[in-house]
Amino acid sequence: MTQRTRSKDWSKFLVVVDRIMRVYSEFNASILVKHEAEDISLGNILFLISIGEGEHKVSDIVRRGRYVGSNATYSIKALVAAGLINRRQDANDRRNALISWTPAGAALVKDIELSSTDTTGYCRDSWEALEALENHFARRAG
Repeated sequence: MTQRTRSKDWSKFLVVVDRIMRVYSEFNASILVKHEAEDISLGNILFLISIGEGEHKVSDIVRRGRYVGSNATYSIKALVAAGLINRRQDANDRRNALISWTPAGAALVKDIELSSTDTTGYCRDSWEALEALENHFARRAG
């Protein structure tokens, strides 16, 4: 059995992550068709998932997800137009908006999560490496 050489360079790991994201996009294609959301980009789907259940301040989602504000704005507009999220002004802070899943958005996220559930344990085992990767770059990004 050939043993793979393990790189100590995160950039090679990220090349694989990029390829995984393209495969993940293909994987979700039939789910998006089922929910009549096939025009929604993978980036917007990931933003939708990152919102989570309940109502959340956009500023909190942007900070937590390290999103660029203009990218978040684009995603929010696309997801509102697709009927997947609700957006309203925060009555306590008019500079901020609150967003939440619509029933259609929640159903889409539920289907994606159900079809993405890992039964092998690999997801759990990979979590530490992914957190290390995020922390490695976050420390250097400031």
